Amino acid sequence: MKNYKKIWLSFATLPFIIWLSFASNVSQSDKEKVDKVMLVVDRQWKNESAFSQISRYEKIINSFSKIKLKDKDQKEIISYMLECFQDRVDKLKSQIKTQNQVISNVDRDKVKDERLAWHNYEREQAWLSPYTYNESLNYTSLIRAQQIASEQRKTWSTHARKSGDWYWNTESIRAWFSDLWVDVSYFSESNAYWYYNCKKSDCTNEMIEALRTCFNRTFLDRTHRPAVVSSMYNEIWLWVATNWTYIWLTTHYWKDVK
Repeated sequence: MKNYKKIWLSFATLPFIIWLSFASNVSQSDKEKVDKVMLVVDRQWKNESAFSQISRYEKIINSFSKIKLKDKDQKEIISYMLECFQDRVDKLKSQIKTQNQVISNVDRDKVKDERLAWHNYEREQAWLSPYTYNESLNYTSLIRAQQIASEQRKTWSTHARKSGDWYWNTESIRAWFSDLWVDVSYFSESNAYWYYNCKKSDCTNEMIEALRTCFNRTFLDRTHRPAVVSSMYNEIWLWVATNWTYIWLTTHYWKDVK
């Protein structure tokens, strides 16, 4: 129980630390106590960003997942508590993904398929295997495109993640991905923007035309072409944000995603 108490005490802001640290013979009714305490935790952290909340929850999950207990009742309550924390994490991640499903008046699948086809045509000419598209992890490109669009970045700074970064800082970018629960060994990022002003009910063709211009001007130039035809990567994530005057496009290339 010493290690058990020590880990809990590292989260001393939580009101149920002492109760769980010294608990023994935990009963089924204690699950109701956990439920009540989770509401207190939710209120305590509600003003923090979703990313910060997820980080807090995951630290607790990781710590308690390593605890080895012999007492059956304690195992049961720890297991239930971890389920509660994991449920919060899953809901927060789903919320972030939903908030970043931008641009509703285009056929998202058609846009995705067109862009993937442009990449794979170039790869075929270079005798490389085609890229595959990872829908479940695509939110990193959604979020980055939105960040660039909100700041209306149009210069070399589109890759900078924090003050002091110049053009490209691998560690800063890797840390940014880590905050989004993505761990990769090899990656690249390409950003582009172009004029876009379509407010029709269906702007799919206009979006594809603007993206094709981005691809021809940016993704096939000397700087970005290596990612398009690189044998280092095997997966691609991409999406777009707009302020209805420009579009900002982010594409991530990956290998060994965890």
